Amino acid sequence: MSPRWESNPDVRTGRHVVYNLHAHLVFVTKYRRGVFDDDMLKRCEEIMREVCA
Repeated sequence: MSPRWESNPDVRTGRHVVYNLHAHLVFVTKYRRGVFDDDMLKRCEEIMREVCA
């Protein structure tokens, strides 16, 4: 069988999709205005950059 068809446990497949999800972030702030101040956003950016690196 071709090497591109070998199964890889890190890659998930569906009926019409192949994906490798590393992170899924959801920020729900609709009725929470003012929760993320500048310091909080800077810290979140630092954490996300470390995770992505």
